[in-house]
Amino acid sequence: MKALLFRFKSPISIVVGIIFIVILSACTTTNEKNIPEATSNEGLYDPQQIEPEQREKRELPSFENYDDYINYISEIPSFEPYYKTVFTFEELSGGIQTVPIEKLKSMYQDMNTTFDYVLVHEYPLIYRGNYEGNIDFVDEYEQSLMMGRNPVNAVAKDWEGNEYYSTPLKTVMLGESIYSNFDNSIDIGRNLLETDFTLSSPNEPISIVLGSAYKDVYEIGDIISLELISKEMEFEVVGFYKPDVSFSMDVGANHQVSFDYTIVMPHFIPNYEPVGSPEIFQHAFLIGELTSGHIRIEESIKNINDDTFDEIVGTMKEIAEQNGLSELYKYPYWPVGFVW
Repeated sequence: MKALLFRFKSPISIVVGIIFIVILSACTTTNEKNIPEATSNEGLYDPQQIEPEQREKRELPSFENYDDYINYISEIPSFEPYYKTVFTFEELSGGIQTVPIEKLKSMYQDMNTTFDYVLVHEYPLIYRGNYEGNIDFVDEYEQSLMMGRNPVNAVAKDWEGNEYYSTPLKTVMLGESIYSNFDNSIDIGRNLLETDFTLSSPNEPISIVLGSAYKDVYEIGDIISLELISKEMEFEVVGFYKPDVSFSMDVGANHQVSFDYTIVMPHFIPNYEPVGSPEIFQHAFLIGELTSGHIRIEESIKNINDDTFDEIVGTMKEIAEQNGLSELYKYPYWPVGFVW
């Protein structure tokens, strides 16, 4: 077995407060018919200093109105339109630890049977300890430097207030409806399987498939200890992707997701009772985010209109009400999309 890149001193939790702020920021989008803004990094750094595979976004044009945006995405080859749905943790009066887990599991199953529902999230797994690995594995490394902070070996605190070094690693969490898209992209080992999307014990290793750049670091069967949301877990390497596996998503399918330097894991459902604050927080977050995903729009792009939005949102509201989750979702009006 090759020497593992990651070594940990003790199992410990992630900085909960920082992650929760990120979650709430992601939930602020409303169903108002606003024009999405394309960010620009001009003048902040030299793009030629960044490797090509790390330039994750192409420049979006500015849109005068909704129709301009629809015309734009209609010209993108293989663009699949979706509406986003966002579970609003901030609407819970008792905080994230009062997430109604069983209701959300039921809601998730209803969404899967009612819609063509896609779940893709990029939440970094956390390496604990002194990181000396390749910075290409580090999540949002360049973006963090532009904001004046280095994400490598940042000092964080656990639930008990103990300080430790943390480094976020590029991670993609795939839902069970989409993982098979990459069955033919496996180089060594296997892809994720349906059985990987439930976890019966906190001691059960979580299956992961690694990007091609990790082949010089790990082997099939290696066990890696990393922190997921707020609790350290064990992850088992079951496969490696071929080089250059990627897809695009988000507004105008402008965000490219490359697997080369990435850990790909299932957005699993933990089927065991959480014990302790870190595990309770982890379960609440994972289950809540099961229903923050993408609903496929069946109409052709040119035919998407107010009625399209109202029908899908109306159905979502009915399902939420049936599951006792009314007023806990937001629905951005502008379609986003995927290019696989």
